[in-house]
Amino acid sequence: MTLRAERVCASHCAVGESPIWCPHTSELMWVDIAGRAVHRLGADGAHSIHTTPETIGAIALAADGGLIAATGSGFARLGMPQGDAAVALEPLETMLADMPGMRMNDGALDRQGRFWAGSMLEPADAQRAQGALYSLDGMGCRRHRDGFVVQNGLAFSPDGGRMYFSDSHVSKRCVWVADYDGAAGRFDAVRVFADFAELGGRPDGAAIDTDGCYWIAATDSGRILRLTPEGRVDCAVEVPTSNPTKPCFGGPELKTLYITSLTPEAADAEAGNVFALEGTWQGVAETPFNG
Repeated sequence: MTLRAERVCASHCAVGESPIWCPHTSELMWVDIAGRAVHRLGADGAHSIHTTPETIGAIALAADGGLIAATGSGFARLGMPQGDAAVALEPLETMLADMPGMRMNDGALDRQGRFWAGSMLEPADAQRAQGALYSLDGMGCRRHRDGFVVQNGLAFSPDGGRMYFSDSHVSKRCVWVADYDGAAGRFDAVRVFADFAELGGRPDGAAIDTDGCYWIAATDSGRILRLTPEGRVDCAVEVPTSNPTKPCFGGPELKTLYITSLTPEAADAEAGNVFALEGTWQGVAETPFNG
């Protein structure tokens, strides 16, 4: 089955990423990594842009009503953007501060409200796979797995027993799945879930629906793929640009699939915009960060 998403916001981001749905404000938020900004799209279509003092790779909801972010230097808290004001950051962990060229990239919450995110080196270099997976909770920051070039694809199954992650660099193009222990905040039994050398494109950001299916942005191919828990593609969503970056579920019932995108050097007219698909699939409500 093939469907098609349509543009809902002409944001023209350099690197649009990390869309999240904010249920208490009924709005979509996302970041422009290279543009150093947080974007908001209200239910009325109002679009606002808030500059940030540091690169932000990913954001997630926090239990205090604000946001948690994976930044250029580590992890930070953000207040909810107001009006047209810039966003202030409160650093929590700065483990990358003394690592030139490194920044945090993709991120996701587990079912316990723990924030996971991965680092990467810019520019991405297959000979220097220096990226790593980190987690942040009330006990602090932990480093879990090394060897990523461009870490991406973080998501957790509805019951929290599975963890997904990917490497979207052209030398990797793979999604892995692992058994996840939410109480301990650890994973093991890592195995290949999807090989994008076969599927086409590169595996970027991801989301999970209530059926346990994994929605992954196949950047360079202009598609979002829905993979069953067994790794079979059962639906493709065409996007009007070649480089979608990450999907998320939003709307009152979490039945709208929102999709961010980036602007490559050879850009098309819709590059960097946000797209949406109204459907029958439903996303899983997030547990806000409680660290």
